[in-house]
Amino acid sequence: MQDELVLDFDPLQSIGFLATEWVEQHCKVPGGVFEGEPLVFNGWQLYCTANHYRIKKDAEPNPRRVVAPFYYRRSIVVGPQKSGKSPWGAGMALTEGVGPSLFAGWATKGDKYRCSDHGCDCGWEYVYEQGEAMGVPRRKSLIGLMATAEDQTFNIYEPLQSFVLSGPLKDVARVREGFIRLPNRGLIQPVTAAAKSKLGRPMTAAFGDESGIYVGQTLEAWKTIRRGVTGMQGRTVELTNPWDPMDNSAAQQAFESSATDIFRYYKKPPEKLKYTRARDREKIHAYVYADSPWVDPEAIDADASELMEKDPTSAERFFGNRLVQGLGAFITDELWKSKMVADIEVPDGAEVCGGMDGSRSGDWTAIRLETRDGHRFTPTYGSDDRPTIWNPAEWGGQIPRGEVQAAVDAIVRKYKVRRFYVDPRHWETQTDAWSVEYGEDVFIQWPTNSINRMYGALDRYQTDLINEPTATHDACVHTRTHALNARKVEKPGDKYVLGKPSAHQKIDLIMADVLAHEAAADQRAAGWLVDDGPTYFRLSR
Repeated sequence: MQDELVLDFDPLQSIGFLATEWVEQHCKVPGGVFEGEPLVFNGWQLYCTANHYRIKKDAEPNPRRVVAPFYYRRSIVVGPQKSGKSPWGAGMALTEGVGPSLFAGWATKGDKYRCSDHGCDCGWEYVYEQGEAMGVPRRKSLIGLMATAEDQTFNIYEPLQSFVLSGPLKDVARVREGFIRLPNRGLIQPVTAAAKSKLGRPMTAAFGDESGIYVGQTLEAWKTIRRGVTGMQGRTVELTNPWDPMDNSAAQQAFESSATDIFRYYKKPPEKLKYTRARDREKIHAYVYADSPWVDPEAIDADASELMEKDPTSAERFFGNRLVQGLGAFITDELWKSKMVADIEVPDGAEVCGGMDGSRSGDWTAIRLETRDGHRFTPTYGSDDRPTIWNPAEWGGQIPRGEVQAAVDAIVRKYKVRRFYVDPRHWETQTDAWSVEYGEDVFIQWPTNSINRMYGALDRYQTDLINEPTATHDACVHTRTHALNARKVEKPGDKYVLGKPSAHQKIDLIMADVLAHEAAADQRAAGWLVDDGPTYFRLSR
């Protein structure tokens, strides 16, 4: 069951192997049963180091464009608790500080890296293979260690201090109160979102610890740091446990980004294994900790079993290395992905029902449609095919009402709209106007603030999504995010409505999706039959 980690490029095209041996020479394990032994990057650690320091085939050293030779702009590593992320991050931080972290050209026969050339008198040398990428330290390094709280910054900072104090670099880097002084007035310093005065400081590298919980203010702080690092021609590394898909964290955004210059490492256990079964749980632990020989699997099994009693989602996330939503999730990511069909196009003239969740400024406004045979999608409008999703932050802080009206007009002209439910809050007058213009039996006010009515719609939506094979949806990224954000808010009588985990985690698109499905379900009950073939076609591949 163990997956082998195999590089998909020539190992000579990386300074990661030089960096790995440099770390082994200069860093000692700071604690545990291996305390005092050389820090050796094994398994995933070696694999990730090689990839982070991968060099482009045609790269040439350029003192004015020091990041250009690297294949990846930044890296993110996802792993379970105690898998060695923090010691690896500390070793990488020290490499960025005083080790061979920049590209210095391609080696010829006999070329060497000598510590003595860079202010370290340990006597260590590394003999390059011919054609291997060579490395050199940055002249002045300014490094930030980011975390959500000051205590958490110690995950990387404490082993980093130990590396300096217990190894040959104690005369090169000096541990001070609250920072580590590097040559040429460089430094390594812990940073939190609360320390706003530090966020704008120049940095040549930054390490984000537990970026899977960077949301809100901390997410914005990390973005600020990343922009600063980019401006200084540096790169960043994120380390995290699997995130809660409902949070839309920095880690989630990095993994879901379409950018190809982000190195992502995440070893997911086989989906067929169930974490709730003790025997499967042991197999999952054996799989995800296979490259962490310092971990005792029996201890992990015991800790996970104890945590399962009170918080099974956290146990599966932290020890099982899986993306699991927190308690109260309305839709699981697994269910959502199982009903996603991306290669469907709904043609002009198709019969549809719709739903709109509107707002004025704080929340988003969105329209979703459902075909007669159960496929839901985000339509587009206008000459540039804009999706019917309006984030007020992109429109000067206010929902562009004229754009929404233009979108509704385009939808009515493009499709045969049979029924369209609108949550009338902030849109009562416009909904009445649509009702007059397009038919009072078509555009209908459907308030979402009625608990009984809303619960019935949510229950039907969830039940149909689980049980109806024809209940599918498109690959709209925003709708998926809003669906995973939504949490059940319990109400009297064993009922619930939907709520947001926090102010910035929106759920407007899933509300529009629920209204579209409710409109379609009511239209079917009124005689909208699926008996004339599909109302969409699959795109050719």
